Amino acid sequence: MQLSLNWLRSYVDVPESLEELEALLTNVGLEVESIEDRRDSFKNIVVGEVLTCEKHPNADKLSVCTVSNGAEVSTVVCGAPNIAAGQKVIFAQVGAHIAHLGFTIDRRKLRGVESAGMICSSSELGLDEDHSGIAVLSADAKPGTPMAEYLGYDDVILGIGITPNRGDALSHIGTARDIAAATGSPLRMPIVDTADVTDPEPFSIDIRDAVLCPRYSAAIVRNVTVGDSPEWLRKALTAAGVRPINNIVDVTNYVMMEIGQPMHAFDLALLDGAGIVVRTSAPGEKLTTLDDEERSLPDNALLICDTEKAVAVAGVMGGQHSAVSSSTTSILLESAHFHPSSVRRTAKLLQLSTDSSYRFERGSDPNITMWALRRAVQLILETAGGEVRGIYDGYPAPVTPKVVVLRPAFVERILGITIPADEQRRILEALQMDILEATETSFTCRIPTFRSDLEREIDLVEEIARIHGYDNIPVPTRIEMNVGARFDDQAFPAQLRNILLGFGFDEILSSSLVARARAGADGEAGKTVDVLNPVSKERPSLRTSLLPSLLEAVDVNIRNGMRSVRIAEIGHVFAEAGEKQFNERNMIAFAITGNAQGRSWFGPERSADFFDLKGVLQGLLESLYIDNDTIFYYDRTSTLSDHVLTLEVKGRYAGRAVEVSDTILASFDIDQPVYYAELDVEVLHAAIPERQKFVPVAKYPSVTRDLAVIVAKDIQASQISATVLLGKPAFLKSVRVVDVFTHESLGSDHKSVAFTMTFQAEDRTLTDQDINASVEAIVTALRRDLQAELRG
Repeated sequence: MQLSLNWLRSYVDVPESLEELEALLTNVGLEVESIEDRRDSFKNIVVGEVLTCEKHPNADKLSVCTVSNGAEVSTVVCGAPNIAAGQKVIFAQVGAHIAHLGFTIDRRKLRGVESAGMICSSSELGLDEDHSGIAVLSADAKPGTPMAEYLGYDDVILGIGITPNRGDALSHIGTARDIAAATGSPLRMPIVDTADVTDPEPFSIDIRDAVLCPRYSAAIVRNVTVGDSPEWLRKALTAAGVRPINNIVDVTNYVMMEIGQPMHAFDLALLDGAGIVVRTSAPGEKLTTLDDEERSLPDNALLICDTEKAVAVAGVMGGQHSAVSSSTTSILLESAHFHPSSVRRTAKLLQLSTDSSYRFERGSDPNITMWALRRAVQLILETAGGEVRGIYDGYPAPVTPKVVVLRPAFVERILGITIPADEQRRILEALQMDILEATETSFTCRIPTFRSDLEREIDLVEEIARIHGYDNIPVPTRIEMNVGARFDDQAFPAQLRNILLGFGFDEILSSSLVARARAGADGEAGKTVDVLNPVSKERPSLRTSLLPSLLEAVDVNIRNGMRSVRIAEIGHVFAEAGEKQFNERNMIAFAITGNAQGRSWFGPERSADFFDLKGVLQGLLESLYIDNDTIFYYDRTSTLSDHVLTLEVKGRYAGRAVEVSDTILASFDIDQPVYYAELDVEVLHAAIPERQKFVPVAKYPSVTRDLAVIVAKDIQASQISATVLLGKPAFLKSVRVVDVFTHESLGSDHKSVAFTMTFQAEDRTLTDQDINASVEAIVTALRRDLQAELRG
């Protein structure tokens, strides 16, 4: 949308600096897409008066003119056929730069006569495409007036990007309202003093679909004189990007650009009957619109009709037959509210987008139609004369303003800052919301009908945030969020299920009772608990692990042709803890077997392996925010498998991940590898921090350094990472082992471990000196604690 700064200033005080104004508008959600400062346009180009005009002595098609700028007279040679003495013209004086043509005016001789300037056409200034001759200005133009001022170019034009939900901002007053709210300046609304008509002419408004047209207001004005608009009106419309047409049409466009209410004027003499009918189109109906194109109207398009025929496409464009012309003496003014979806559908089907449809599609205000109508009548009486013979309003289903309760404490909780309740109320009232009730804890707000997008409490929070200024909401250096508190004993298992479902697992539910031979499949056979009265003699024992349950499920799936399986279960396990003493724990387990990736166009088939299991395990821990508190180590003493990865979380045993041994798989008749992990739910739950801290993304680049050290073979990679992190080297953000290398050159009892480190500062770009100091400290710690040596 195009806004005139001069026009905007008539409603609200704005910052003098364009930079401040741009920042203000953008900060309240009205993005400034362009700024065109026209105040320096047409420098040294003024209104000139042609005093004399004579034929050039040496050229048949040239004229020698004397032109006054109000202070001095210059001789100018002109080749335009329509030049004549007494005209007011566009006079480019010596030194003027004609930007559209790309040259500067200087003194020069044309066929022996010195010319000190140029009389211009409107096309030469880039104002239009009229090349027929020079531009002849109105007779009341004052010689010497700068053309920028005369044309209304002593202005700044702002290009504003409006989001689809902000139809209320598609006007100068709508934008001024936001500025007033943000700055605390008063909003100056125009005074409308159009009086009611005591004895109006008979006129009816028949709305046949109150959903598509909730309101239709109209006025009859007779004895108008159609002609050119006054200079102030032409300048205002030109600045807003609207082409002046005549005083009647220009007033309707002016009101639309002022308050955002589209309007239309009909030549009343060309309407049949004394009334308007608002109805939908009949099949095959046609209408010639103002652009002189006959259009086949889509079915159910909303139309404005007289008693005999359609005269306009509602909210889109009027008809040619009833258009206002120079012979018009009586008009019918329309100010209506149409349903956005109806206008949008019709405009799209007709492939016809107008300033009117653009506004109706985004939602107009049903309760502003009468104000806009009276404002238009007032301006028409000023610019075209006439007398008001009737003002009419059809409003069969009045739109009731919504009521929303806002809690100041809720605003502070959402925004994370304190905005005093009095300031919140000021913002709401500045946005023209009525406070119906104010208590210590809440405001009951009546939402103006021009803000159809405000429906919930959170919408009002956003309004307060944008008017308070997003730039005034500090960027937090650290955010703390309650994490542990959201997992209670019932919700936490559900959270675990959702995480594993996200990793592609299917959940199974199985009995806690298993065959005695399988109860201790995890190597805990000595701790097996039998029930006194088993439901089935084949399953008398309580499982000590979820492993037998998952392997039974894997076996069933494989026997039914499903060889690629990812299953998980959350369930209880039991173990003997002494004479007549038993432990019961809630565990989560998952198993992977078969293909990790099937054959496809983007890659070959790949079988699952132990690292797929470990990846899921790490992903689960990351989702719970405890991956940094977990230590992995291989258990070389386990009888369950040759590959057992044990987990400790915050110093407590949490579970293990294994490649199930062939012996155990054979007991379940499984002939393919199975990878299995089992974790203690209570240990995971207890490890989750009550508050998780987040830091913003760093603004400055990170730097990586790689080191390779030679250590004893029994040193684990996790010990190296822990040693590096333990000393808290300056700027170190992360460390990751990337390679382990063994070779006879290192000796049979040593290995080389390579790791990469990431360094980053929050306030500056790091230098080599900064990083070298940290690396030296890390190397010193590795030598001291692990007897490591840098690998040359």
